[in-house]
Amino acid sequence: GHPFSNKRWDTCAVVGNGRRRPLMEKLSSYGNSMVLLPAFSFGMNTAVCMRALYTIQDFQSAIQPVFFNPEYLYKLSLFWRSHGLKEARLSTGVIMTSLALELCDNVHLYGFWPFSVHPYSLKNLTNHYYDDLKPNTNFHSMPVEFNILLQLHKQGVLRLHLGECKPNDY
Repeated sequence: GHPFSNKRWDTCAVVGNGRRRPLMEKLSSYGNSMVLLPAFSFGMNTAVCMRALYTIQDFQSAIQPVFFNPEYLYKLSLFWRSHGLKEARLSTGVIMTSLALELCDNVHLYGFWPFSVHPYSLKNLTNHYYDDLKPNTNFHSMPVEFNILLQLHKQGVLRLHLGECKPNDY
């Protein structure tokens, strides 16, 4: 997948209250990459992300933990709210897309499809690749997010891909 796909945000979900070694085995395939820990994006994330941080430190991993500044998240929320995204909490996808747009010249997005059926293969889709939970509509409005991303695609700000991510696509 692409470096800014949703599928790498599950580090805190992996460590949870379970064993630490599986997390480190998963992270080791990324070498000395950075891992973004959303410790301050939502209150329930703090403890589990701190556990992930301590695990990375205890195993003396080459992985470099990074945290979002809570002030950045707050201002990002205000920015998107002013552009019509009025949901209670920004989705991970919108946060990571925003970060990519700030850091990268070219942004390609895969996996941002707000419906439960794939647009080409018509297979059933889940919200996350690691579970089959449906989107929590109390927090996120995926169709509205998708519409905003589609507008950015039409304006040439980013490239939205509906098919599978293949090597050399970006």
